[in-house]
Amino acid sequence: MSARDAARAAAGLPALLLLSVLAGCAPGSPVAAQRPTPADPPAATPAPPSPTPLATPVPLTVAVTAFREPNDYAHRNYCGAGATEVLLSAWTPNRPGVETVARAIGIDPNSGTTGARTVAGINALLHPWLGVDRYTGDHVTTLDGVLQRLRTDLGSRDDLQRYGHTAPVMVQAMTRTMPGWRGWQATHMITISAANLDIGNPDADTVTYAETPSTVAGYNGPDFQTITVRALWTAMQAFLADDPGDPVNVIW
Repeated sequence: MSARDAARAAAGLPALLLLSVLAGCAPGSPVAAQRPTPADPPAATPAPPSPTPLATPVPLTVAVTAFREPNDYAHRNYCGAGATEVLLSAWTPNRPGVETVARAIGIDPNSGTTGARTVAGINALLHPWLGVDRYTGDHVTTLDGVLQRLRTDLGSRDDLQRYGHTAPVMVQAMTRTMPGWRGWQATHMITISAANLDIGNPDADTVTYAETPSTVAGYNGPDFQTITVRALWTAMQAFLADDPGDPVNVIW
């Protein structure tokens, strides 16, 4: 808070006027001199408070590097590892190989992995650089809850001051309604690296995320996609409905 100085106005007392007015109550009886009541000194007027400077908002974005999973059948369920590779790229340029990441997050080549195992693996992989377990996993069932976590991590002033950048967020979704999947339905993990939430309308606000699967896994599109918040939430709701056995759907 900036210091606020109170200005003080000097107020002088007006001189007393002595009036010698003689009037008769009785013949020859003087009337006491009448003294006017001094005016109250004007109250000190404080200076208007200086406006509290507003902190410059942190843009909801973090630099990440694209990644593509091997384009073969054995890696068709490696989206958890691919999304983790993207997330790790925000924290270190020396991210480990995809098989190392797959082992850390407990990938089963036939079914993928869970949110809980992914959180544990991410923290284990980041610990050598950060010295702390930076990420946590949540079961988020409202759009407001998702947006709150995006704002908190992508706009993290604490991470920016401590590490020089903010933090990407990973979410679980279903692919059918997502661009580049041509209606193919599968459980999916993506890492969100940017969001534009200024309008406050899910049909106009957007998120940008990395896509890591190969064409063998069913994805045909660019490394990064930008979709509306509504479209993201539609895909995330489908995951909540289709895969209730995996409670962790947001990693932040």
